Amino acid sequence: MKKLLAILLSVFLICAAFSGCSSEKKEKYSDEKLIIGYTEAVSPFLNIDKNGKVTGFEAELFKAIFDDVKGDLKSYTFEKVDEGYTLEDDGGFFDSKDKEYSAALLMGGVSKNRGTFNEDYSFTEPIITNRVIALTAKNSKRKTFGDFKGAKVVIVSADAQSAFEANSAISSVCKSKSVAKSAEEALKMLDEGSADILVTDEFSFNPLKQEKNYSVMEHELDTIEYVIACAKHSGWKDSINEAIKELKDEAYGDGDRFTPLVEKYFGYNASSFSYTTEE
Repeated sequence: MKKLLAILLSVFLICAAFSGCSSEKKEKYSDEKLIIGYTEAVSPFLNIDKNGKVTGFEAELFKAIFDDVKGDLKSYTFEKVDEGYTLEDDGGFFDSKDKEYSAALLMGGVSKNRGTFNEDYSFTEPIITNRVIALTAKNSKRKTFGDFKGAKVVIVSADAQSAFEANSAISSVCKSKSVAKSAEEALKMLDEGSADILVTDEFSFNPLKQEKNYSVMEHELDTIEYVIACAKHSGWKDSINEAIKELKDEAYGDGDRFTPLVEKYFGYNASSFSYTTEE
């Protein structure tokens, strides 16, 4: 009987411990806390360490503007959501009294014009822009898209490959195409003459800071715009746009704090953010 009581007591204590952990986990949700969803931690937009700490460009950006957009909210938290999660509709987050909450924003390298994104959400002005570009060696005679005909093309990054293949006017007339593992490898191929044209994205190329050694063609193959997605018809879009505008304005507060933040994470000014307040 003593052994049985001891076993039952142990089971009770274990259950109580797990119950306590569950309640503690649920307590972080409330009417005063904003839930920011992300489907994947895409660096350098968002990084999640093994302890769940969130860092990265968007984490630091939102920290800088939160006081300007929070309204009655007191804090915010990042939570992973499934692909296709509908903001302020799907829920899935509960407090200790089983009240359900939903994510109102979506971050983590979210780009426009993908799937039904434009129909499902409202979104900020483009915050980060990544162009897919074509470049050649400085002494190359290939200067325009018309010069892809008969060219040996090397490609870096999945975004660049998608844009290249979607543009059949150039992808169908080149002599050959290959995929390099890195921009460094592809640039070496240009230098050695084993490739005539490099198709890449600015995220891969600009951090190398070697523009002076290569010629970039005038037009881009594609422009990928990264935004913060907001619940449809919510007021988040305008308030975030306004806050980023003030963060970027050199005449406001401590000067332009936005551009240095972009350069810190992307290695160059990867933003063309522009917002005009609607009258």
